[in-house]
Amino acid sequence: MQIERLLLKDKRVVITQFVDDIPEGCSTPDFERKPVSLTLQEGKNAIFSAVVKGVPTPDVKWTRVQGRMDDPDKYETFFNNVTNEFILQINKLTADDSDLYRCFAVNEYGEAACSAGLRIIQGRTDWFCVPKLKKKLQDFRKLLRKRTPAPKPKPLDKEAVWQLLLHADRRDYEKICIKYGIVDFRGMLRKLQDMQNFEHIKVNKEGKATFSLVMDLKNSNSKVYLLKDGERVRYGTGDEYRKHCLRQIGKRYHFIVNDVQPEDAGLYQVRVEDVPVFSTELDAESIPVRFAQPLSDVRCPEEEDAVFECVLRTPCYDAVWLHKTHLLEASEKHQISVTPDGLTHQLIIKNLVPSDNGMYTLDTGLCSSNAWLIVECKWHSIISMVLLASMDGIVIEKEGLVHKLIINKVEDIHAGKYRFEGGDIKTEASIFVEDPPQVDKVLLKNLTSVPTVAKAGEKVKIKIPFEGRLPVRATWLKDRMELADDTRIRVDKTETYTMLSISSSERKDCGDYKVRLKNDSGVLEINLKLMVVDKPQPPAGPIKIVESSANDITIQWKPPKDDGGKPVQRYIVERQQVGKNDWVTLGEVPRSCTTFTTNKVEQDMIYYFRVKAVNAEGTSDALESDEVKAVASPGAPDPPEIVSASRDTITISWKAPRQTGSSRIVGYIVQKRKKGTMTWLPVNNVPIAGRYLKKGLQYEFRVSAVNAAGVGDASEPSQPAFARDSTKSPGQVQDLKVSSSDSTSVTLTWKRPEAKDGSDVKGYEVEMRSSKNLSWTKCNTLPIEVTTYTVKGLQAKEMYFLRVRALNDGGPGEPAELEACLEAPSPVVSPRLLIDDTVKSFVLIKAGNTIRVNIPFEASPDPLVTWLKDGLPLPKRATINTKDGTTQLLIGAAEFADNGTYTVELQNGLGKRETFSFQVQVTDIPQSPGPIRLEENVPNTVTVTWEPSASEKWESNIYYTVLKRESQKGLWHVVGDLIYTNKFTFTKLIPGRDYYFRVVAKNDLGASGPSESVQPWRIRKPKGKTAFTIKPQKYRGVNQDQAPRFLAWLKPHVVTTGSECHMSCAVGGHPPPKITWYKDGRDLSNDPTYFCTNDFGVCSLVILGVTKHDEGEYMVEATNELGHVFSKTSTPSTTT
Repeated sequence: MQIERLLLKDKRVVITQFVDDIPEGCSTPDFERKPVSLTLQEGKNAIFSAVVKGVPTPDVKWTRVQGRMDDPDKYETFFNNVTNEFILQINKLTADDSDLYRCFAVNEYGEAACSAGLRIIQGRTDWFCVPKLKKKLQDFRKLLRKRTPAPKPKPLDKEAVWQLLLHADRRDYEKICIKYGIVDFRGMLRKLQDMQNFEHIKVNKEGKATFSLVMDLKNSNSKVYLLKDGERVRYGTGDEYRKHCLRQIGKRYHFIVNDVQPEDAGLYQVRVEDVPVFSTELDAESIPVRFAQPLSDVRCPEEEDAVFECVLRTPCYDAVWLHKTHLLEASEKHQISVTPDGLTHQLIIKNLVPSDNGMYTLDTGLCSSNAWLIVECKWHSIISMVLLASMDGIVIEKEGLVHKLIINKVEDIHAGKYRFEGGDIKTEASIFVEDPPQVDKVLLKNLTSVPTVAKAGEKVKIKIPFEGRLPVRATWLKDRMELADDTRIRVDKTETYTMLSISSSERKDCGDYKVRLKNDSGVLEINLKLMVVDKPQPPAGPIKIVESSANDITIQWKPPKDDGGKPVQRYIVERQQVGKNDWVTLGEVPRSCTTFTTNKVEQDMIYYFRVKAVNAEGTSDALESDEVKAVASPGAPDPPEIVSASRDTITISWKAPRQTGSSRIVGYIVQKRKKGTMTWLPVNNVPIAGRYLKKGLQYEFRVSAVNAAGVGDASEPSQPAFARDSTKSPGQVQDLKVSSSDSTSVTLTWKRPEAKDGSDVKGYEVEMRSSKNLSWTKCNTLPIEVTTYTVKGLQAKEMYFLRVRALNDGGPGEPAELEACLEAPSPVVSPRLLIDDTVKSFVLIKAGNTIRVNIPFEASPDPLVTWLKDGLPLPKRATINTKDGTTQLLIGAAEFADNGTYTVELQNGLGKRETFSFQVQVTDIPQSPGPIRLEENVPNTVTVTWEPSASEKWESNIYYTVLKRESQKGLWHVVGDLIYTNKFTFTKLIPGRDYYFRVVAKNDLGASGPSESVQPWRIRKPKGKTAFTIKPQKYRGVNQDQAPRFLAWLKPHVVTTGSECHMSCAVGGHPPPKITWYKDGRDLSNDPTYFCTNDFGVCSLVILGVTKHDEGEYMVEATNELGHVFSKTSTPSTTT
């Protein structure tokens, strides 16, 4: 039979399947509602209930991990037909009933199992619940002092005993020494003389517990933690009310626990960073019973019933009622009742008579409440009011049997332990509030969505208040570079805000800024934009004279290179006549126009022109022109004529223009261009020297006349002329043939003419015509230097005539002709990218390496291939090569700017498209961390801090590894890894040894160079102190051996990636059990990644820098000679 086990970690239900195939309509058992863990007071009844499902209906049985359940009076199991619940009831709870109880649901196809814990609070016995008190009045004083017998001393190690002695009252020293076997009383007093800086926990009548200690911290920023039974407790440091508070006066630290309840009893520890410095115990018996609603005076008519009622803050079952000084017993006259939770006490006095007048008291033993009863003949209505107090932000809802506690907005004040009580059923849960850096949502939205705008020259201050666990490291970046203070820019950082100040803003301050707030709980990045507006720069020059005549002058300019951050609205054009000082405004033009024509000129007068740009912030400086004379320009000459031509010289001539303008012609501008091109180049003089010509090419010429108004219109081009000597044209090319063809192109090959005819061949030209056309068309623009050529753009199934001629300085030679018939077109194949395992959707490249990505495809005809980066054209450094059904992206040396999403797109002539995108990430080995500092924040420890690696500015997955060695030539050993902060505390120091530390930064590509401490670290050995041992008195006849047991179980944790995770539990047992931690079945004892401690039975596991790899099942096992127990949890779950 095959058995398949399914572990449902979220519900803690284990389902075992007995068969391979389950018939249709049948199923294995499962829990619709599983039993919940309970915490109850000794003497009460515990009720576990479960609702199961499965076809056929499963059978249910209950067991416990330690011990048997054979006593039917003690353990009752039954089924509730109304609620469909299987119920286990445990009567008259004792301390031995604390255990893990398991529920099994079994049918023929499988089994489902789950567990629930039961914790017993030891307290007063519930003897007062009997209906009659049989004690006599003379036993009353003894009754008030009666308490539960003292529990057996817990097995504590010597250090824990000294901690209790250190913080106990001096009157209790003898009792503690006898209890824990200390016989050298005087030696104990001498040892305590050096340890009087601590004050044991005390509880006052108002229910406030306090304890204090003196600490001289070398680093005031060291973190101080408060733990209760091994679990961290959040406390407040301000004036607001919190359950746990810390008040610091100089070097003394006062810890306060407000509104002490029985569940607050336990072992409290104070730690500085990772070092425990103080422990104290709050005993449940020292917590007084306090009144939530005390007794109030009652006036009642005679022969009516009077009711006294009060509500306690903590349960009490042995309280007694007094009338004046007389003890009241339950009777028909006096009806005494207590609610099952032990909080509400009621006394009803039946059929009042005048002798019932007087004071009535409810005495709990440690405190009491009293009120007067006045019996009168008048009738009065009795109105009882109950005041309900609730915490702000908490809503309580009830839907049938489901009770909900809803916290609308979680704050630090909501952190702590919550308990639900319904009758005899109680359940608890704890809330831990992470505190990463936070910024007000409205402010954050305004900063990120609306740019910050300032005028040039003004002061700029951008202040960002934040909240979060200290210390918070604030960094300002612009263009991925951290801002540094200079004469204009200053970055201020405090514990509550960070501010960027610019004393006199400039246009260069515009851009995108990033603010990074980082603490141990997480990172917050804020992107914002700063715009500095100013008047525009002057228009770009120079001012060109587009047209000039005796009556009109047209000028032209270019828009300013910088518009000042506001669009240019218009341009102002002004004129100044030479010899005068005044500028005359000629007019304005809109921003879209950069030319201006004025007729406010006089012939032969000389002027200056200037242009200003205007935006919303002001008017720019002016762009001025050179001198401009109002004269008419000459007309265009006739086309020049070619007089002679050789390989070195071409001589041209022309006639003067018919219209010379309003002034004489002072010269001519001669321009040339190669035949077939559009670019005209100036020529200095005529005749044209050979240095301006290239032999063998044809040239055209044109001429423009120049007078005082400027350059006139150019003439029409001349006839083309070769720059060459008269030579014989070449002969006919040899062996012309078609080497290949397809439906749209033909490739020709040939050989040079014979040597006697083609020794001076400079190139070839190819011409073509179709069978339907008699005129020849030239296929190439420039001479072909090779003996092959492909004619493209032809039509399928068409006959073409092709010819090739050789060229030299004497002109084209005799052509060689042939016929070519094109094939039918190949079938159309839609473009398709051939993406397989060789094509990656994510490419990781080291900076400086070559990015080379090949994308295969198929298509007919060849498609148009387009590459994009982040939706935009590729940068100029990228090279694309497409041939033979493959397109390649090539970037020579990868840079960080090459990060992004690259897309290749295929498109054919029919409009069909195919795309593929992939991600490129450029990274590099991180740079070394900054200098290392060593500090002793806590005695006998060293805290290693370092400046972060510069690579953190562009890398988000950098972590650090700390190594140490104990001599200058010793081996380096890893003491901390996967550290995402810039601080590490090392505690295992041995006095008298030298320690050296080094830190390296790591990422996915490797590790940086190390940063090492300059001087060794040493803790001096104490002088003048002698150690001594205490031989405890051995008890005989009392067996204190006890199997291991969990006092506090492991709980699930949810932490932020990169932060620390602390898991803890409390273990009891004698001899002290050995503690072993496991992850997914692997022993963590020798793994340096995990830090395990065991302080007085409080076992902790610390994960430094949590990553996704740390998720899994964690188990702690406690073992001694009498047995072993274990606790599991599926933690930690990580968030980003």
